[in-house]
Amino acid sequence: MKDLIGKIGRFCENHVEKIVLVLVGAVCVWLFFTRVIFSPNVMALDRGGKAFAPSQIDRHIHEQKAQELRAKLLQSKKGAAKTYARRFDGPIQADDYVIKDVIARPLPQGFAGLFGSPLSFIDATAAAPPVPGAPSRRFADRRYRLPPLPEVTGVGATYLRAAAYVPLQDVTLQATYDKVAVEPNDIDLVTVEARFDVAELYRRFQASFAGVEVQREEWRDPCLAKPIFAAVQLQRQELLEEGAWSPWRPLPRSRVEAYRDMFQVFERIEDLPPGGLEVRLMNFDKHEVIMELLQPESYQIASAEEEWFPPSYYGKYKDLQRKMDSEKRREEKDKDRKQPTTTDPRRDPMARGGQTPGVYGPTQGGTRGAPGAARGRGTTPGGMPGDPMYNQRGMRGGRAGGTAPGGDMMMPGGRRPSTRRGGPGDPLYGGDMYGMPGDPTMRRRASTNEVYWEFAADMIVPREDLSQRDKPLLFWVFDDTSEPGKTYQYRLRLGVFNPVAGTGQVAERDLDKKDQVILWSPYSDVTKPVEIPQRIYLFAKEVQEKTKTATVEVARYALGYWRSENFLVRLGEAIGKEVEPKREDDKTKSKARMAAGYPDLGLPDRITDVRSLMGQGGMPGALGPMGPDQQNLPKKVDYRTGKVLVDLVQVNDWGNAPNLRPRLYYNMLYTEDGMRIEHMPVNAANWPKDLTAAYQYVQAEKRREPQTFRAFSKSGLRGRGMGGPDGMDGYDDYGLYDDMGAYDGGGMYPY
Repeated sequence: MKDLIGKIGRFCENHVEKIVLVLVGAVCVWLFFTRVIFSPNVMALDRGGKAFAPSQIDRHIHEQKAQELRAKLLQSKKGAAKTYARRFDGPIQADDYVIKDVIARPLPQGFAGLFGSPLSFIDATAAAPPVPGAPSRRFADRRYRLPPLPEVTGVGATYLRAAAYVPLQDVTLQATYDKVAVEPNDIDLVTVEARFDVAELYRRFQASFAGVEVQREEWRDPCLAKPIFAAVQLQRQELLEEGAWSPWRPLPRSRVEAYRDMFQVFERIEDLPPGGLEVRLMNFDKHEVIMELLQPESYQIASAEEEWFPPSYYGKYKDLQRKMDSEKRREEKDKDRKQPTTTDPRRDPMARGGQTPGVYGPTQGGTRGAPGAARGRGTTPGGMPGDPMYNQRGMRGGRAGGTAPGGDMMMPGGRRPSTRRGGPGDPLYGGDMYGMPGDPTMRRRASTNEVYWEFAADMIVPREDLSQRDKPLLFWVFDDTSEPGKTYQYRLRLGVFNPVAGTGQVAERDLDKKDQVILWSPYSDVTKPVEIPQRIYLFAKEVQEKTKTATVEVARYALGYWRSENFLVRLGEAIGKEVEPKREDDKTKSKARMAAGYPDLGLPDRITDVRSLMGQGGMPGALGPMGPDQQNLPKKVDYRTGKVLVDLVQVNDWGNAPNLRPRLYYNMLYTEDGMRIEHMPVNAANWPKDLTAAYQYVQAEKRREPQTFRAFSKSGLRGRGMGGPDGMDGYDDYGLYDDMGAYDGGGMYPY
C-alpha cells in the first residue's frame, strides 16, 4: 500500500503542471457554458416586465417588432407611395434640423458634396479684397507720371580664365555656394560692369510720386517714392563665321548665385508668380537682396596667381602683380649677387660680422652682433636675405625697438624694416617699404593691397543709404556660359519696379506702361569685343615620310595651367588621347626653380608662394590628403581634339613677304566632322603668325611653376580681407605686412 501511495505521489510530483492545466481548463469550460452560453443575465424589453436572455433577444425582436413594421408598410401602400432619399447624398436645406446650428448654408449635394469640394460655395469670379499696406490699389483716381531712369554709363568687360571652385549641384537659397559640394575646375568667366547714378534715381522717384511731378498734393505717397531694384539684364551678341553679329540674346544669372531663380525677369503684371507685385516688392526691398542683385558673388578662384575683380580694377591688379613679380626677381638677383663666393679665412663669417648659416639661408651679422643680444637689446633670429620679414644691412648691435645679430630689426611702433638694400647715399636705403610713411622722398613698394582698398570703397555695405551716394554706383553681372574660341560683345540695362503697375494709376502719357512690372534704363553702350581663347591647340611639328606619320603636339589648359604632349599620329587616326600627367622628381623641380631664377634651398617640396602656406582667413591652407604638388595635378589630361588626320601633302610655294623665298614643306590635312577639311603647315618655320604666337604663349605658360590652390573661403566676396595677414586672396605675398597701412596694429580693412 505504501508503495502504491509513493508511486502516486511521485507521479503527481512529476506531472503537477499538467494536472494544474487540466483543472484550469475544466474550470474555464464550466464558466463558458454557465456564464456565456447559458448566461443568467436577462434583459426586460416589454413593459410587462418579461425578461429575455441574450440568445432570445434577436428572436423576439424579429417575431414581434418586425411584424409590426411590416404591417405598417402594408398599410402605407394603400396611399401615395413616397421615395426615400438618403440624407447622406440628398439635398439638405439650411434650416433642416440635421445641419441647423452646425452649417449655415444649404447642402445641394448633401453630406457627400462636402467630401468632393468643401470650398465649392466660394465664388471664384469675386474680386480679392485689397491687400493692407498697398495704398496704390485703394485709390483708383490717382494718376502718377512714371520717372525715366538715368542712363547706364562706364560699361566695360573683362575676361578671366582660371581654376575655380565650381559647384557640383544647383545653388539655391537653401543650398548656398558655401554649403554645396564644389570641385576645382577651369572656368571662362566674363564680367561686365557699369555705373549708375543711384542718387539721381531717388530724386526722380521722389519727384514723380511724392514731389512736384504729382498733380495733386493729396496724391503724394512716400511709400511709392522709394525705388526698388528689380533686375540687371545682360545681353550678348556672338560673332558669326561670316563676320556678322548674331541677334541680342539675354543671359541667365551666374550658377553660383543663390538668388538666381528669384531674379528671373517678369515683364507683364499677368506673368507674375503667386503673390503678385506686392510680394516681389517686399522680397526685393532687403539689403542682402540688393547687394546680391547689383554686386553678386563671384566664383571663388582656386588658382594662386589669379583673383577676380570687376573690369575697372582687374587691369590695375594685374599691373601691380607684374610689378611685384619683377621686384621679387630683382631682389632674388641682388641676394645672389651679394652672397659670398670665397672661402678666405679672413672673410669667414664665423670670425667676422658677416653671414652665418641660418635655417633658410645665411644670416647677416655673425658673432660680432652677439654683444647686442647679450645686452638685452631686443633681438630676433636671423633669416634669408630678401625675406620680407628680415633686414639685409648686417647691423652689429641693437637699440630699443629690437635688433638681431643677423641684422633683423623691429622699429619703434612695431614697424618692420625695409627689404630693399642700398648704400647710405641711396634715398631708399633703410626705409620701410622703400620709405617711411609721411616721408615725401620715399616711395611705397608695389602691392596689390591698394586695389583691395579702392575696391572696398565701391562695395555696397549693409544698411547703406544708397540715396546718399555721391558718385555713381558700380554694379556688375557675369557671363559663365561663354565658349572657348568664340568672340562676344555685351550690353546691359538696369531695371526698377514700377510701383503702380496693374493699378490703373498711371498718367495718360505713360498708359503704355500701365501693366509693365519693370521700368528699364536705356541700354548701355556696347562693350568692345571679348575674345575667349581656345583651351586646346594642336601644332604639327614633324613628318616621318617613310611611315607617313606626323608628330603633333597637343596643348591643353587643365586646372589652371597649360600642359602639352607629343603624339605620333598615322593617317586615319584621331589626334590626341587621355594621358596621365608626368610627375617631376625632386631634381627636375630643383633645376626648374633655378632656371626660373629661384634659389635652390635644398627643400624640394618647398612652396615658394607665401600665400600657398596660408589659407583664406589667415588659417593654414587646406591641402587635404593631397600634397601641394598633387592638388592641382589632374588625374588625367584630356588631349583629345576630336580631329582625325586625313593626309600629309607636300607643298611647294613661296614664303611670306618680305622674305620671299621658295619653300618645300608638308601640309597636314585633318577634319573634325568628315565634311570640312582643315590644314596646318608642318614645322614651326612654316606656321602662320597667329599659330606661332599661340605656341610661344603656351610654351611660356608651361614654364610657370604650379602653385598650390587657395582654400575655399566660406566668407565669400565681402569677407575678403578679414582675419589678418593673407586673409584676403590678393594680399601681398612678398611684403606680408609691409604694405598694410596700419602700422600701429590697427584695423587693416574698412569692412
